[in-house]
Parts: sequence; C-alpha cells; structure tokens
Amino acid sequence: MPDMEKDKMLTSILEERRCLDVREAVARNIHYLDGYESYLYEKEIEYLLETLDVEEELPF
Repeated sequence: MPDMEKDKMLTSILEERRCLDVREAVARNIHYLDGYESYLYEKEIEYLLETLDVEEELPF
C-alpha cells in the first residue's frame, strides 16, 4: 500500500510540472520525474496507474 502523503506529493509534483491532467502526467512519468524521484515514488506511481486505469508510456 502506498504512503498517501507521498501519493499527494507525487500528484502535486506531476500536476505542477505538466500543468495538465494528472492522468496523462502519470502515464508519462518517465518524462517528468528524474531517476531518483521515480525510485522514491515507485509504489505511488504503480498505485496511481492502477487507480487512474492508465498504462505507463515507454520512453522510446
């Protein structure tokens, strides 16, 4: 289970950097999070992907 505080923080980061829908930002998180952030929020990203019913976009 993800840490809900981290979930809120991740959502805020993605919304701020993307300035659009968080659903799209989560799907494209590879473009908006650096490697450390991706590691730090790994469980929260998986949770949001499942909750929002979106698939992560591959970086190629």
